[in-house]
Amino acid sequence: MSEDLAELARLSEEAGALGEQLHLARGELDRANGERVRLERAAGVAAGRSALADGTARRDQSIVDHLATMRYRGGDTGATRAAVLAESPRDLVDRLDTLRRLSGATTSALDASRAASRDAVQLREEAARSAAEARDAARVAQERTDALARRTEEMRVRMDEVRRRVDALSDAQRDLWIGGPVVPEGYVAPPVDDVNSAALRVALSRLGAPYSWGATGPSEFDCSGLMVWSYAQEGKALPRASQAQAVAGAPVAMNDIRPGDLVIYFPGATHVGMYAGDGLVLHAPTYGVPVRLEQVDAMPIHGIRRY
Repeated sequence: MSEDLAELARLSEEAGALGEQLHLARGELDRANGERVRLERAAGVAAGRSALADGTARRDQSIVDHLATMRYRGGDTGATRAAVLAESPRDLVDRLDTLRRLSGATTSALDASRAASRDAVQLREEAARSAAEARDAARVAQERTDALARRTEEMRVRMDEVRRRVDALSDAQRDLWIGGPVVPEGYVAPPVDDVNSAALRVALSRLGAPYSWGATGPSEFDCSGLMVWSYAQEGKALPRASQAQAVAGAPVAMNDIRPGDLVIYFPGATHVGMYAGDGLVLHAPTYGVPVRLEQVDAMPIHGIRRY
């Protein structure tokens, strides 16, 4: 490969890696926004509970104040006063009974008021914490949104440069860029015996489809988008980014690899393909190169995952 094509391959690999990082960043942004919404709702609930507790505390305090006023207006200063004012034994019994009831009611109301006040303070603090957490979550979400916008623009610039260079290739250079036939001679697809091999059959139906950054089918794909689309046709959801695909599923050793397993490439897990049997991997390589089959070890393998 000429120096120009080698440089183009490097730029293309960097652009593809940045694209996969953006898929991952979008997932993180979605989670951050989900956490922000959850915390904002929790803050609203906490504020409502705090307001209710404040109302309860004010109500209970008003009861205490009312009972105290009743005792004052009734001239009630204790059992001795009741005995002095009683006009008969029966009147004394009634006065003492009233005194006991007012004392008990005042004590109960006072206890309730104190408890309600404590609850109100605790719930106000809880509401304040929830509101602060919601503000922090909103700040994190905004920071990630801003970072994503910057990285998206960076990716656009790099991808435009790759497109410009690929589109300017001569016919001979383009043949070298594509790197051979889409399907090696003699390849036979393995039989379908599980969801993974069924997903491979789906992916094989897209051999020759053009590469497009950020595309998830059905007519154009990037590397991880092809994996997502193929498995989705069999009812199985995969993470969007190759880095996320590299940690989900179950790890598989090379000597146990089966058709349909995902093969993750490069140290940063920035590219992915699907094992197609016969030592071949099916993948969407880069701009200007269609979905194709090539040797599974054509790129540095980061890991293998089974879904």
